[in-house]
Amino acid sequence: MRTNRSTILIKPCFLLVGLLLIAYRPNMLHAAGSEYPNRPISLIVPFAAGGVTDLNARIFADAMEKHLKQPVVVVNKPGGAMTVGGYAVASAKPDGYTLGFLVGSSVVPEAFTYFYSADYSSNDLRPICRVCTLVLTIIVRADAPWNSLKELIEFVRKNPGLKFAHNGQSVVQYIVMTSIAKEEKLNIVGVPYKGDSDQIPALLGGHVPIGTPGFASILSLVSANKVKVLAVLNEKRVDFAPDVPTVVELGYKLPFEAFTGLFGPKGTPDGVVKKMNEVARKISEDEDYQKKIKELIVQVTYEDTAPFEKSLVRLKANLQTFFKEEGLVKK
Repeated sequence: MRTNRSTILIKPCFLLVGLLLIAYRPNMLHAAGSEYPNRPISLIVPFAAGGVTDLNARIFADAMEKHLKQPVVVVNKPGGAMTVGGYAVASAKPDGYTLGFLVGSSVVPEAFTYFYSADYSSNDLRPICRVCTLVLTIIVRADAPWNSLKELIEFVRKNPGLKFAHNGQSVVQYIVMTSIAKEEKLNIVGVPYKGDSDQIPALLGGHVPIGTPGFASILSLVSANKVKVLAVLNEKRVDFAPDVPTVVELGYKLPFEAFTGLFGPKGTPDGVVKKMNEVARKISEDEDYQKKIKELIVQVTYEDTAPFEKSLVRLKANLQTFFKEEGLVKK
C-alpha cells in the first residue's frame, strides 16, 4: 500500500501549529485582557440600598466608570448575614464583569459557621484589593467620669460587671472588647443590640455605660458634646478624629478592621485583577473621591492585592482562634 507523502508532511505541520498556538496563548489572553472591560460591570453589595456601605460602593462605582469608560451598576444583594451577596460573587462567571464590594464576614464565611451557614467559602473568592475601612468606636456619655480607655479599664478592674453595648457576638466590636477584657483580666458584660440605632439610645438613657457604635452614627453627638470617644477600633488614627487614639496604639490587639474590599470569583483572570487593582489605587488617590468618602465618615485605606491577601489569611486565623476560645464553634 502506498503512503501519501503529503499526508505524512501535513501531520507534523498540524502538530507544529498546535504547539505554536499553545505557546502563544498567554499572549492572546493578555491581549484579550487588555481590552477589558468592553461592556457594563456589575458591582455586588451585600447590603440594602441607602446604608453607609452601599453609599460607599456607589461613590466607588462612579469613580470606576470614569477610569474604565464603561457603566458600573451597583446591585444590592442583602440577606443571609451578608452571604447572599458573597455567594452572588463567588458563583458568578469569572470574567471580570461581576465583582463584589464586600466586607469581612462575607469573605470568610467559614469562620462564622456558629452564627450562620453559607454555600461558599473564602476559597471561592479572588481578592483584588482593600478599598476602605469603617470607623468603629468605644464611647461613653459626656458626663461619664472616664476620659480615657485606661481610666475606664481601671474602673472596671475595681468595679467588675460593667456593661457594654455591641451589635452581636460575631462583630468586631464584641471581639475587641472581649479580647481587651481577657488581656486585662476584667469582668465586663456584653449586652447585644440590633444595631447602632438601638444601642445609642440605650447609652444615652443610662441603660449601658459603654457603647461601641460606628463613628458615622455618633458624629452629631460628638459635635454636640453628648458623648466622649475613648478610642477607635482601627490600626491608624482617622482623619476626622485625629485626637482620638486607636486601640492598637493603646497596646491592644485588633483582630481585624471593618473593611470593604473589591473581590471577584475564583478564577478571575490575572489581567483583570491587575487592571482593577490599579484602577482602585488611582481612585484612592483622587482628592474628589477622598472628600466624598470622608463625608460618609469612612477612611480610605487602599491595600494592594498581595498584602490584602495576606491580611485576609490573618483575619481568618484570628477569627477562628477567637471563636474557638469563646466556644462559638459549630459542633
